[in-house]
Amino acid sequence: MGELQPLGIVVQGSLSEGLEVRLHGSVSVEELRVGKFLVVQGRRSRFFCLLTDVILGTASPRIMANPPDPSDTFFTEVLAGTGTYGTVHLTPMLMFVPDNPLDLLTEAPARKGKRKKVEEPSTAYSLLPVKTVPQHFSQVFDSSERDFRIVFGWEDDPHRRNFVIGRPIDMEVPVCLDLDRLVERSNGIFGKSGTGKSFLARLLLSGIIRKRAAVNLIFDMHSEYGWEAATEGKQFHTVKGLRQLFPSQVQIYTLDPDSTKRRGVRDAQELYISYDQIDVEDLMLIREELNLSEASLENAIILRNEFGKNWITHLLGMNNGEIQEFCEQKMGNKSSIMALQRKLTRLEDLKYLQATCPENYIERILRAIAAEQHIVIEFGSQSNLLSYMLATNIITRRIHHAYVRQAEKFMQTKNVGDRRPN
Repeated sequence: MGELQPLGIVVQGSLSEGLEVRLHGSVSVEELRVGKFLVVQGRRSRFFCLLTDVILGTASPRIMANPPDPSDTFFTEVLAGTGTYGTVHLTPMLMFVPDNPLDLLTEAPARKGKRKKVEEPSTAYSLLPVKTVPQHFSQVFDSSERDFRIVFGWEDDPHRRNFVIGRPIDMEVPVCLDLDRLVERSNGIFGKSGTGKSFLARLLLSGIIRKRAAVNLIFDMHSEYGWEAATEGKQFHTVKGLRQLFPSQVQIYTLDPDSTKRRGVRDAQELYISYDQIDVEDLMLIREELNLSEASLENAIILRNEFGKNWITHLLGMNNGEIQEFCEQKMGNKSSIMALQRKLTRLEDLKYLQATCPENYIERILRAIAAEQHIVIEFGSQSNLLSYMLATNIITRRIHHAYVRQAEKFMQTKNVGDRRPN
């Protein structure tokens, strides 16, 4: 098995700013693109790096002052690698230290039209975060399939829930995610409009459902995940949603039943929240959206202490005289309570809020999650920021409280049956 030819050598760099690599004269900068993965073979460690920048350099300012004629290919080739050269910047991402560095030499690329079988790499290595840099003049190579396998693992690894998320821009090598490690941490998907954030999120959610790594609660503000969604581009196409892909494992709840029916969503369940499920703490989280003052929130606490869970219903039904009498008896501030009453009338515009509900829908969602059912909550036309923040805060706070209670019970009983799913 032959070795890959080196692309260049490390000439300078630092741990914080990355490595500068000077390319060999036979390597064209046009063959290297930002986002490509390269490896640097140090004396003791192998560095898995991301290419972040490509730069053209010259050995003398006179070359830039008097460049050769573009048609003079001979002179251009003479200058390549000596008078003119290319450099790339690399950001080291990981380093692996094998017991025997020869075990991790890069492999020769497969011939065109044939896929070369790569055996599973030896486990005699340690995969470590980058805490140092390779020495001067360390050689840089294209990353091989074995390098990717060492870093990202194998899809059929019996010891991990690995899920193929995609492939590098220039290689037919599956990139796997360890879903157990993924769901343990807070993650975000960032990018410009049209770069595929929603598609990637749908792919991740599908992997989590398929591999049973965790239970998903999805707040679908733009109705992209539950049922079908439209793809971007000039031609209109639709992609299947999670309910269509996993009908027995995914449930859809909607805060706007009319909008959901118009989209042709099947088996969607209605979701309503009653006023008695709104706490003062929920209003504190949306105080800027409702323009609530500190004094109004302090008086809301007085109202809650007096009327209990039904304090919002009592407040909205009070007239000026009743507010005046209440303030005299409970030491409240009339102007603050009247301002609170006036601003809470905005809640009447939210379709999913009702004075009373025939059942506790949030408890129904909790039971579904406990049964390892994945929940998608669609907002439909109720997708303004106030509506979104209020619903998500109310639901997630109740779920958090339920999980805290369950965790305390599990710590007390040590019974596996009392443990909540992830």
